[in-house]
Amino acid sequence: MSLLVIGLNHRTAPVDLRERLVFSHSHLDTMLPGLNGQLAASGLVLLSTCNRTEVYLSSDNPSAAKERTLQFIRTHAKSDTVEPLLYVQEDAEAVQHLFRVASGLDSMVVGEQEILAQVKQAYRAAVAAETADKLINVLFQRSLYVGKRVRTETGLAQGSASVASVAVALAERIFGDLRERDIMILGAGKMAELTAKHLLSQKVRSILVSNRTYERACELARQFGGRALHFEEALQQMELPDIVICSTAAPHPVIKPEHVKEIMHRRKGRSLFFIDIAMPRDVHPDVHRLDNVYVYNIDDLQTIVAENVARRSGEITLAEAIIREKSEEFTRWLAAHHAGVRRSLKHFPTDINAS
Repeated sequence: MSLLVIGLNHRTAPVDLRERLVFSHSHLDTMLPGLNGQLAASGLVLLSTCNRTEVYLSSDNPSAAKERTLQFIRTHAKSDTVEPLLYVQEDAEAVQHLFRVASGLDSMVVGEQEILAQVKQAYRAAVAAETADKLINVLFQRSLYVGKRVRTETGLAQGSASVASVAVALAERIFGDLRERDIMILGAGKMAELTAKHLLSQKVRSILVSNRTYERACELARQFGGRALHFEEALQQMELPDIVICSTAAPHPVIKPEHVKEIMHRRKGRSLFFIDIAMPRDVHPDVHRLDNVYVYNIDDLQTIVAENVARRSGEITLAEAIIREKSEEFTRWLAAHHAGVRRSLKHFPTDINAS
Protein backbone atom coordinates (compact mmCIF):
# COMPACT_ATOMS: atom_id res chain seq x y z
CA MET A 1 0.00 0.00 0.00
CA SER A 2 1.45 3.37 -1.06
CA LEU A 3 0.64 6.93 -0.02
CA LEU A 4 0.34 9.68 -2.61
CA VAL A 5 -0.41 13.38 -2.64
CA ILE A 6 -1.16 15.16 -5.91
CA GLY A 7 -2.01 18.84 -5.94
CA LEU A 8 -1.18 22.47 -6.53
CA ASN A 9 -0.86 25.55 -4.33
CA HIS A 10 -0.11 29.27 -4.31
CA ARG A 11 3.52 28.67 -5.25
CA THR A 12 2.91 26.37 -8.22
CA ALA A 13 -0.25 27.73 -9.85
CA PRO A 14 -1.77 31.17 -10.54
CA VAL A 15 -5.00 32.30 -8.92
CA ASP A 16 -7.09 31.86 -12.08
CA LEU A 17 -6.25 28.14 -12.15
CA ARG A 18 -6.59 27.61 -8.40
CA GLU A 19 -10.09 29.05 -8.39
CA ARG A 20 -11.20 26.49 -10.99
CA LEU A 21 -10.16 23.74 -8.59
CA VAL A 22 -11.95 24.96 -5.48
CA PHE A 23 -14.32 22.37 -4.03
CA SER A 24 -16.86 23.70 -1.53
CA HIS A 25 -17.90 21.62 1.47
CA SER A 26 -21.34 21.04 -0.05
CA HIS A 27 -19.64 19.94 -3.28
CA LEU A 28 -17.50 17.45 -1.37
CA ASP A 29 -20.56 15.97 0.33
CA THR A 30 -21.85 14.80 -3.04
CA MET A 31 -18.49 14.16 -4.74
CA LEU A 32 -16.56 12.15 -2.15
CA PRO A 33 -18.72 9.02 -1.76
CA GLY A 34 -17.29 6.49 -4.18
CA LEU A 35 -14.48 8.77 -5.38
CA ASN A 36 -11.80 6.46 -4.00
CA GLY A 37 -13.06 3.69 -6.30
CA GLN A 38 -13.05 6.08 -9.26
CA LEU A 39 -9.42 7.02 -8.52
CA ALA A 40 -8.19 3.45 -7.81
CA ALA A 41 -7.61 4.40 -4.17
CA SER A 42 -8.23 2.45 -0.98
CA GLY A 43 -8.42 5.69 0.98
CA LEU A 44 -8.77 9.32 -0.03
CA VAL A 45 -8.94 12.85 1.42
CA LEU A 46 -9.51 15.94 -0.72
CA LEU A 47 -8.16 19.14 0.84
CA SER A 48 -9.39 22.35 -0.80
CA THR A 49 -8.59 25.83 0.57
CA CYS A 50 -8.09 29.29 -0.90
CA ASN A 51 -4.43 28.50 -1.58
CA ARG A 52 -4.32 24.79 -2.37
CA THR A 53 -6.18 21.79 -3.73
CA GLU A 54 -4.63 18.44 -2.86
CA VAL A 55 -5.74 14.82 -3.17
CA TYR A 56 -4.24 12.42 -0.60
CA LEU A 57 -4.56 8.74 -1.50
CA SER A 58 -3.59 5.30 -0.29
CA SER A 59 -3.49 2.70 -3.05
CA ASP A 60 -2.25 -0.78 -3.93
CA ASN A 61 -1.86 0.46 -7.50
CA PRO A 62 -0.16 3.88 -7.21
CA SER A 63 0.50 4.24 -10.95
CA ALA A 64 -3.20 3.82 -11.77
CA ALA A 65 -4.21 6.07 -8.86
CA LYS A 66 -1.80 8.75 -10.08
CA GLU A 67 -3.07 8.69 -13.67
CA ARG A 68 -6.73 8.70 -12.67
CA THR A 69 -6.19 11.54 -10.20
CA LEU A 70 -4.33 13.58 -12.83
CA GLN A 71 -7.27 13.07 -15.18
CA PHE A 72 -9.69 14.07 -12.41
CA ILE A 73 -7.74 17.32 -11.92
CA ARG A 74 -7.47 17.99 -15.67
CA THR A 75 -11.23 17.55 -16.01
CA HIS A 76 -12.09 19.96 -13.21
CA ALA A 77 -9.40 22.47 -14.25
CA LYS A 78 -10.76 22.31 -17.83
CA SER A 79 -7.18 22.14 -19.03
CA ASP A 80 -4.93 19.48 -20.54
CA THR A 81 -1.81 21.53 -19.72
CA VAL A 82 -2.18 21.67 -15.94
CA GLU A 83 0.25 18.83 -15.16
CA PRO A 84 3.48 20.91 -15.08
CA LEU A 85 1.91 23.02 -12.30
CA LEU A 86 1.16 20.00 -10.09
CA TYR A 87 3.33 18.23 -7.55
CA VAL A 88 3.23 14.48 -7.00
CA GLN A 89 4.78 13.05 -3.85
CA GLU A 90 4.82 9.49 -2.59
CA ASP A 91 5.24 7.77 0.78
CA ALA A 92 7.89 9.57 2.90
CA GLU A 93 7.65 12.78 0.85
CA ALA A 94 3.84 12.71 1.01
CA VAL A 95 3.97 12.27 4.80
CA GLN A 96 6.36 15.18 5.30
CA HIS A 97 4.32 17.35 2.95
CA LEU A 98 1.09 16.81 4.91
CA PHE A 99 2.85 17.45 8.22
CA ARG A 100 4.20 20.74 6.85
CA VAL A 101 0.74 21.69 5.57
CA ALA A 102 -0.96 20.92 8.90
CA SER A 103 1.71 22.89 10.77
CA GLY A 104 1.24 26.01 8.64
CA LEU A 105 4.75 25.84 7.17
CA ASP A 106 3.51 25.33 3.62
CA SER A 107 0.95 28.15 3.82
CA MET A 108 1.24 31.47 2.04
CA VAL A 109 1.02 33.08 5.49
CA VAL A 110 3.48 30.95 7.45
CA GLY A 111 2.04 29.89 10.80
CA GLU A 112 -1.57 30.64 9.86
CA GLN A 113 -4.12 29.26 12.30
CA GLU A 114 -6.86 28.26 9.87
CA ILE A 115 -5.09 25.46 7.99
CA LEU A 116 -5.10 22.96 10.87
CA ALA A 117 -8.89 23.27 11.16
CA GLN A 118 -9.17 22.93 7.36
CA VAL A 119 -7.10 19.73 7.40
CA LYS A 120 -9.30 18.37 10.18
CA GLN A 121 -12.45 19.32 8.27
CA ALA A 122 -11.22 17.62 5.09
CA TYR A 123 -10.36 14.48 7.07
CA ARG A 124 -13.76 14.43 8.80
CA ALA A 125 -15.47 14.81 5.42
CA ALA A 126 -13.58 11.74 4.19
CA VAL A 127 -14.56 9.78 7.30
CA ALA A 128 -18.22 10.77 6.83
CA ALA A 129 -18.07 9.73 3.15
CA GLU A 130 -16.31 6.47 4.11
CA THR A 131 -13.31 7.21 1.89
CA ALA A 132 -10.75 7.12 4.72
CA ASP A 133 -9.13 3.69 5.13
CA LYS A 134 -6.87 2.64 8.01
CA LEU A 135 -3.71 4.14 6.49
CA ILE A 136 -5.37 7.49 5.73
CA ASN A 137 -6.87 7.53 9.23
CA VAL A 138 -3.48 7.02 10.86
CA LEU A 139 -1.79 9.58 8.58
CA PHE A 140 -4.31 12.36 9.18
CA GLN A 141 -4.65 11.76 12.91
CA ARG A 142 -0.88 11.99 13.12
CA SER A 143 -0.79 15.18 11.04
CA LEU A 144 -3.25 16.86 13.44
CA TYR A 145 -1.02 15.91 16.35
CA VAL A 146 2.09 17.28 14.61
CA GLY A 147 0.30 20.52 13.68
CA LYS A 148 -0.77 21.05 17.29
CA ARG A 149 2.69 20.26 18.60
CA VAL A 150 4.32 22.79 16.27
CA ARG A 151 1.92 25.48 17.47
CA THR A 152 2.46 24.56 21.12
CA GLU A 153 6.25 24.29 21.08
CA THR A 154 7.16 27.15 18.73
CA GLY A 155 6.17 30.78 18.26
CA LEU A 156 5.27 30.20 14.62
CA ALA A 157 1.74 31.55 14.98
CA GLN A 158 2.64 34.81 16.73
CA GLY A 159 1.87 38.12 15.02
CA SER A 160 0.17 38.44 11.62
CA ALA A 161 -0.60 34.77 10.94
CA SER A 162 -3.66 34.65 8.71
CA VAL A 163 -4.73 35.82 5.28
CA ALA A 164 -7.18 38.16 7.03
CA SER A 165 -4.47 39.80 9.14
CA VAL A 166 -2.20 40.23 6.11
CA ALA A 167 -5.10 41.79 4.18
CA VAL A 168 -5.51 44.36 6.95
CA ALA A 169 -1.73 44.93 6.94
CA LEU A 170 -2.01 45.68 3.21
CA ALA A 171 -4.79 48.17 3.91
CA GLU A 172 -2.48 49.89 6.40
CA ARG A 173 0.23 50.13 3.75
CA ILE A 174 -2.19 51.76 1.35
CA PHE A 175 -3.52 54.38 3.77
CA GLY A 176 -1.19 54.38 6.77
CA ASP A 177 -3.41 55.15 9.75
CA LEU A 178 -6.78 53.42 9.31
CA ARG A 179 -8.55 55.40 12.03
CA GLU A 180 -10.02 57.85 9.51
CA ARG A 181 -11.00 55.18 7.00
CA ASP A 182 -14.30 53.51 6.19
CA ILE A 183 -14.15 49.83 5.33
CA MET A 184 -16.73 47.56 3.71
CA ILE A 185 -16.57 43.77 4.14
CA LEU A 186 -18.40 41.57 1.65
CA GLY A 187 -19.06 38.16 3.19
CA ALA A 188 -19.76 37.12 6.76
CA GLY A 189 -17.97 33.79 7.12
CA LYS A 190 -14.92 32.93 9.19
CA MET A 191 -12.52 34.93 7.01
CA ALA A 192 -14.74 38.01 7.19
CA GLU A 193 -14.99 37.63 10.96
CA LEU A 194 -11.21 37.47 11.31
CA THR A 195 -10.84 40.49 9.04
CA ALA A 196 -13.33 42.50 11.10
CA LYS A 197 -11.47 41.56 14.28
CA HIS A 198 -8.17 42.84 12.88
CA LEU A 199 -9.81 46.01 11.55
CA LEU A 200 -11.33 46.71 14.95
CA SER A 201 -7.88 46.47 16.54
CA GLN A 202 -6.80 49.26 14.16
CA LYS A 203 -9.74 51.45 15.30
CA VAL A 204 -11.11 52.08 11.81
CA ARG A 205 -13.74 54.80 11.60
CA SER A 206 -16.53 52.53 10.41
CA ILE A 207 -17.16 48.99 9.20
CA LEU A 208 -19.95 48.11 6.78
CA VAL A 209 -20.80 44.40 6.58
CA SER A 210 -22.79 42.77 3.81
CA ASN A 211 -23.69 39.17 3.08
CA ARG A 212 -26.18 37.23 0.97
CA THR A 213 -27.71 36.11 4.27
CA TYR A 214 -28.66 39.43 5.88
CA GLU A 215 -29.11 37.91 9.36
CA ARG A 216 -25.49 36.75 9.36
CA ALA A 217 -24.35 40.23 8.28
CA CYS A 218 -26.34 41.70 11.20
CA GLU A 219 -24.76 39.25 13.62
CA LEU A 220 -21.23 40.14 12.49
CA ALA A 221 -21.98 43.88 12.46
CA ARG A 222 -23.31 43.74 16.04
CA GLN A 223 -20.25 41.80 17.16
CA PHE A 224 -17.86 44.45 15.86
CA GLY A 225 -19.90 47.63 16.14
CA GLY A 226 -20.47 47.95 12.40
CA ARG A 227 -23.51 48.45 10.19
CA ALA A 228 -25.16 45.64 8.24
CA LEU A 229 -26.29 46.03 4.64
CA HIS A 230 -28.35 43.84 2.36
CA PHE A 231 -26.13 42.57 -0.43
CA GLU A 232 -27.84 44.57 -3.17
CA GLU A 233 -27.69 47.65 -0.92
CA ALA A 234 -23.94 47.19 -0.50
CA LEU A 235 -23.41 47.40 -4.25
CA GLN A 236 -25.34 50.68 -4.27
CA GLN A 237 -23.50 52.13 -1.28
CA MET A 238 -20.00 51.23 -2.43
CA GLU A 239 -19.38 54.93 -2.99
CA LEU A 240 -18.92 55.27 0.80
CA PRO A 241 -15.92 53.10 1.79
CA ASP A 242 -12.24 53.68 1.10
CA ILE A 243 -11.51 49.94 0.95
CA VAL A 244 -13.73 46.97 0.12
CA ILE A 245 -12.48 43.65 1.48
CA CYS A 246 -14.12 40.74 -0.35
CA SER A 247 -14.43 37.27 1.16
CA THR A 248 -17.70 35.74 0.01
CA ALA A 249 -18.17 32.08 -0.87
CA ALA A 250 -19.74 32.90 -4.24
CA PRO A 251 -18.72 30.54 -7.06
CA HIS A 252 -18.32 33.46 -9.50
CA PRO A 253 -17.38 37.19 -9.37
CA VAL A 254 -19.91 39.36 -7.56
CA ILE A 255 -18.16 42.67 -8.36
CA LYS A 256 -18.27 43.32 -12.10
CA PRO A 257 -16.88 46.17 -14.24
CA GLU A 258 -20.32 47.59 -15.04
CA HIS A 259 -21.11 47.86 -11.30
CA VAL A 260 -17.85 49.62 -10.51
CA LYS A 261 -18.08 52.04 -13.46
CA GLU A 262 -21.35 53.38 -12.10
CA ILE A 263 -19.93 53.52 -8.55
CA MET A 264 -16.86 55.46 -9.70
CA HIS A 265 -19.05 58.01 -11.44
CA ARG A 266 -20.73 58.73 -8.09
CA ARG A 267 -17.38 58.80 -6.26
CA LYS A 268 -16.27 61.69 -8.49
CA GLY A 269 -12.67 60.59 -8.90
CA ARG A 270 -12.08 59.24 -5.37
CA SER A 271 -9.94 56.11 -5.59
CA LEU A 272 -11.45 52.79 -4.58
CA PHE A 273 -9.39 49.87 -3.35
CA PHE A 274 -10.51 46.23 -3.42
CA ILE A 275 -8.67 43.58 -1.40
CA ASP A 276 -10.06 40.30 -2.71
CA ILE A 277 -9.19 37.36 -0.46
CA ALA A 278 -12.00 35.14 -1.74
CA MET A 279 -11.42 31.95 -3.69
CA PRO A 280 -12.83 31.86 -6.32
CA ARG A 281 -12.26 35.61 -6.68
CA ASP A 282 -15.12 38.00 -5.91
CA VAL A 283 -13.84 40.81 -8.14
CA HIS A 284 -13.89 40.31 -11.90
CA PRO A 285 -10.33 40.59 -13.34
CA ASP A 286 -11.37 43.43 -15.68
CA VAL A 287 -12.28 45.72 -12.75
CA HIS A 288 -8.63 46.64 -12.24
CA ARG A 289 -8.56 48.21 -15.73
CA LEU A 290 -10.88 51.02 -14.60
CA ASP A 291 -9.41 54.43 -13.75
CA ASN A 292 -8.72 55.06 -10.05
CA VAL A 293 -9.67 51.49 -9.13
CA TYR A 294 -7.04 49.26 -7.52
CA VAL A 295 -7.60 45.52 -7.06
CA TYR A 296 -5.38 43.31 -4.92
CA ASN A 297 -6.04 39.58 -4.89
CA ILE A 298 -4.71 36.90 -2.61
CA ASP A 299 -1.48 36.53 -4.61
CA ASP A 300 -0.70 40.24 -4.16
CA LEU A 301 -0.09 39.75 -0.44
CA GLN A 302 3.31 38.18 -1.09
CA THR A 303 5.48 41.14 -0.04
CA ILE A 304 3.97 41.23 3.42
CA VAL A 305 4.10 37.45 3.55
CA ALA A 306 7.84 37.51 2.79
CA GLU A 307 8.42 39.84 5.73
CA ASN A 308 6.28 37.52 7.85
CA VAL A 309 8.59 34.61 6.95
CA ALA A 310 11.73 36.63 7.71
CA ARG A 311 10.45 37.48 11.21
CA ARG A 312 9.72 33.83 11.89
CA SER A 313 12.98 32.30 10.61
CA GLY A 314 14.02 30.97 14.01
CA GLU A 315 10.60 29.50 14.74
CA ILE A 316 10.50 27.94 11.27
CA THR A 317 13.75 26.12 12.04
CA LEU A 318 12.26 24.72 15.25
CA ALA A 319 9.08 23.67 13.46
CA GLU A 320 11.03 21.97 10.66
CA ALA A 321 12.95 19.94 13.25
CA ILE A 322 9.71 18.68 14.82
CA ILE A 323 8.27 17.82 11.42
CA ARG A 324 11.44 16.02 10.33
CA GLU A 325 11.49 13.93 13.51
CA LYS A 326 7.81 12.97 13.28
CA SER A 327 7.98 12.32 9.52
CA GLU A 328 10.88 9.91 9.98
CA GLU A 329 9.02 8.21 12.81
CA PHE A 330 5.91 7.75 10.66
CA THR A 331 7.96 6.62 7.65
CA ARG A 332 9.52 3.83 9.71
CA TRP A 333 6.04 2.66 10.64
CA LEU A 334 4.99 2.95 6.99
CA ALA A 335 7.99 0.87 5.82
CA ALA A 336 6.97 -1.88 8.22
CA HIS A 337 3.43 -1.60 6.89
CA HIS A 338 4.69 -1.97 3.30
CA ALA A 339 6.82 -4.97 4.28
CA GLY A 340 3.74 -6.71 5.56
CA VAL A 341 4.83 -6.60 9.18
CA ARG A 342 1.68 -6.79 11.28
CA ARG A 343 2.59 -3.99 13.63
CA SER A 344 -0.27 -3.07 15.93
CA LEU A 345 -1.11 0.59 16.31
CA LYS A 346 -0.62 0.17 20.04
CA HIS A 347 3.12 -0.11 19.30
CA PHE A 348 3.01 3.17 17.44
CA PRO A 349 3.49 6.29 19.65
CA THR A 350 0.53 6.64 22.00
CA ASP A 351 -0.31 10.13 20.81
CA ILE A 352 -1.32 8.81 17.39
CA ASN A 353 -5.00 9.47 18.12
CA ALA A 354 -4.46 13.12 19.06
CA SER A 355 -6.78 15.41 17.11
